[in-house]
Amino acid sequence: MTGIRVAALTGAATVIFAFFSMADAQEGEAALRQIEPDAAAVTDGRQTYPADFFIGFSPVTALDMITRLPGFSLNGGDTERRGLGDSFGNLLINGRRPSNKSISLDTVLQRIPAGDVQSIELISDSAGEFEMRGHARLANIILREGAGESTSWNLRLSYWDNGRVTPSGSISMSRRIGELTEITLGVEGELSGRRLNRREALYDGAGNWLERRSESDQRGYWEINPTFSIDTTLGDGSELRFDGRGWIWEWHRQNVGYVDGIQPGGGFAPIRFERSETFNYGMGGRGSVTWSRDWSDTLASATTGFVSYEQYEDGPEPFEVYDPVAFVEAVIYEAEGNSTELALRHAFTWTPNPVHTLEFGAEGAFNARDSFVALTYDDGTTLTPIDLPVANARVEERRAEVFGRHVWTLNDDVNIESGLRLEFSEISQTGDVEQSRTFFYPKPSVTLNWRLDDANRLRFAVIRDVAQLEFDKFASSVDLDNNNSTFGNPDYEPQRTWTVEAEWTRTFGEDATVSLKVGRDFIEGLDDFEPRLNLVTGRYFDVPGNIGDGTIDRVTLNATTPLDRIGLSNAVLTTFLEWYGTSITDPLTGRDRVFTGIREWEARLDFRQTFPEQQWAWGWDYYWLSNGKVFRANELQQQGFVDGDFDIYVETTRFLGVTTRVGADFVFDNGQDLRRFIFDPDQGGRQGGVVDFIEDRNTSEGATIYIEMRGTF
Repeated sequence: MTGIRVAALTGAATVIFAFFSMADAQEGEAALRQIEPDAAAVTDGRQTYPADFFIGFSPVTALDMITRLPGFSLNGGDTERRGLGDSFGNLLINGRRPSNKSISLDTVLQRIPAGDVQSIELISDSAGEFEMRGHARLANIILREGAGESTSWNLRLSYWDNGRVTPSGSISMSRRIGELTEITLGVEGELSGRRLNRREALYDGAGNWLERRSESDQRGYWEINPTFSIDTTLGDGSELRFDGRGWIWEWHRQNVGYVDGIQPGGGFAPIRFERSETFNYGMGGRGSVTWSRDWSDTLASATTGFVSYEQYEDGPEPFEVYDPVAFVEAVIYEAEGNSTELALRHAFTWTPNPVHTLEFGAEGAFNARDSFVALTYDDGTTLTPIDLPVANARVEERRAEVFGRHVWTLNDDVNIESGLRLEFSEISQTGDVEQSRTFFYPKPSVTLNWRLDDANRLRFAVIRDVAQLEFDKFASSVDLDNNNSTFGNPDYEPQRTWTVEAEWTRTFGEDATVSLKVGRDFIEGLDDFEPRLNLVTGRYFDVPGNIGDGTIDRVTLNATTPLDRIGLSNAVLTTFLEWYGTSITDPLTGRDRVFTGIREWEARLDFRQTFPEQQWAWGWDYYWLSNGKVFRANELQQQGFVDGDFDIYVETTRFLGVTTRVGADFVFDNGQDLRRFIFDPDQGGRQGGVVDFIEDRNTSEGATIYIEMRGTF
C-alpha cells in the first residue's frame, strides 16, 4: 500500500502548499507575479483557446499545449487495427487530420513549436466540415501564418535501478521549399537497460511451502526510427502528403534464477539453478500518401494509400536447468515471422446545405502474416524436437468495406450523426492447417449531440463494432516463463459488440471541465481462452477462441480542475476514474464470472503547477489498477497492482530557452503481484477444483531517475 499512501500524502502536501502560497501572496503582490493568460472564447459551440491561454504551462511544443487542453485527451485512433477506417485520431491541424498509421500524433505534435500555434479549437459537436469518426471531441490546431520553419529536439538520460545509464531522444527539422511545399525529416532513438527482480514462492495444494526462488531478469533494448513527411499544394489547389516511418530494434535478455527447496528437517537448501539468454531482432517500415481536394464549396474528397512491412526473429533461447551445478536439461525456443499490410481508402464529403453533410466511400485492404515457432528438448546429449500443433502458419486477409455517414443539424443545439459500414472479408490459412472462411458484418452507428447551453452537453450513442482478428491467435504460442503453451485456433472468429452509452459534459468557466459517461457493451463471441477436451488423455487444454456472450457495464469520470481557488495559481489537477462491471458464463464451470484481464477499477491523477515568472514547474502523476483475474483450463491467475505507479518531476525553462526536467518514475515500486492456482489436469483442471500447487510471484524493477531536455529553434 506504499504507493497509495504516498499518492495521498502528496495530494495532501499539494493542498497544504496552497495555503503557504496564499499566505505569501499579499494584496497586489499576486497580481504582479501572475502572468494572466488570454481568455478562451466560445463560438458556434466551439471553445477556442488562444496560444497565450497556455502561457502558464510554459509550453515548448504543441504537444505540451494539447496535454493541457481542458477536458481533452489525445487519442491517436486504433492504429493496431488493419486498414485505415479506425486509425484516425481526434486531432486536426488547420482543419485536416495530419497523419494516419504512418506517424503517431505525438510525433506530429512534437515537431510543432509552441510559437507556431495561433490557437486551439475544442470541437464537441459533430459538424459537416469535420469528421468526428466516433470521437466525442476534436482538437483543431490553428497555425500562425508562415509556420513550418523549425527544428525541435529532446534528449533524455535515464538512471535505472541496476545502475545503468542510457540515452534516448529525437530531433526533427521542418523546412519550406518555396511557398507550397513543406518537408520534415526526423529520427527517434531509444536505449533502455531495465532489470526485473522477481521473488517467487511455491506451495502444494494444501498450502505447504515447497520452494522459493530469486530471479534477476536483465534486459537491454535499443530502437531507431527515422521519419519523414512531405506536404505540398498542387496547381489545382489540392494537397498531397507523404508520410513514412522506419524502425530497427534489438532486444537482449539475460535471466538467472536460484531455487531453494524445503528440507525434511526444516529450512531451505539450493536445489536448482536456471538461466536463459536471447537476442531478438526486428525491422520494418510503413508509409502513406494522401491526396485531398476541394472540388467545390460543397464537395471534397480524400484518397489514402498505405503500405507496411515488418519482420522479426526471436531466439534461439535456451531455458537451462542445473541441479544446481551440473546441467540437467534445457528447452530451446525459436520463433520468426513477418507481416504485410496494404490498404487503399477513398472518401467524398458532400455538404449540399448547412443542415446536411454526407460522407461516402470505400476501402480495400490486404494483410498477411507468416509465423513459425519451434521447441527443442536438450537432455545434454540429444536434441529432440517437441511437437507443437499449428506451429507453422500463414494467414491472409482480403477485406473490402463500403461506408456512409450523415450529419443532420436539426438546429443550433442538436445534431444527429448516423453511419453504416459494410465489411466483407476472406480469411485463409495455410501451413500446418489449411482452410478459408468468409465474413460479412454490417456496422451501424447513430450519435445524438445536444448542447443544452454553453456549459452543458449531452451525447447519446449506439454503435456496433466488430473486433479485429488477431493473426497470432491462428498459430500456437509458448510462454516458458509461466510454463504455458497455447495451441493455435484456425476457427477463431472476431468478437462483435453493441455499445449503448450516454455522456454528460460540463464546463466551468474556461479552464475547468467534468464529464460523466455511462455505457453498456453487449458482446457476442467474447474473445478469451477457450477450453477444449482432449478425448484421448481426458485433459482440458486452451486455445484462443470465442466463449459466448457477455456484458460490460461502464462508468467513466474525467475532470480537469484548476486549483486557483485553494491558492495554487497556475495549477491543474486532472482526474480519470473508471469502473467496469463484467459478466460472462464460464464455459468450463457454467458459473457466472468476470472477464479475463479486465480490472474493475482504474484511476489516474495528474497534477502540475507552473510559476511563469520564475520559469519553473513541478508535478506528479499516479496510476492505479484494482486486482484482475485470468481464467485458463488448468489455471486461475490473480493479478495485483496494489501500490500503483507514482511519478514526480521538477522542470525549468530559465536556461537558453530549453525545458529541463528532472524526475523519477516508479518512485515506490513494490512490484506487481501474481498468484497462480494450478489445478490437477487429471481431475478436471479448473473445473474439478483440485489444486495441484500455488505460486506467488512479485515482479519489480525499481525507480528510474532521469534528466530530460527539450527545445526548439
